[in-house]
Amino acid sequence: MSSRKHAPYTAFKNAIAGKGLTLKDVAEVINVTESTLSLKISGGSDFYLSEIKAVCEAFGFDSSIFFAEYVA
Repeated sequence: MSSRKHAPYTAFKNAIAGKGLTLKDVAEVINVTESTLSLKISGGSDFYLSEIKAVCEAFGFDSSIFFAEYVA
């Protein structure tokens, strides 16, 4: 059985840093630990749509930072 992994959420990570937020700030909004958030950001786990919505509403992010654009 292989583990599921996808591309990291680089734009989201940059947006967090750009607003001067910490992982703890964001983790509290979606009610997860900092390590769980770090796993999600690095691509080891997925964000739930409810988490994306909560983060965007709390910090004024555009949801597009969660969706990578792939060019073939």
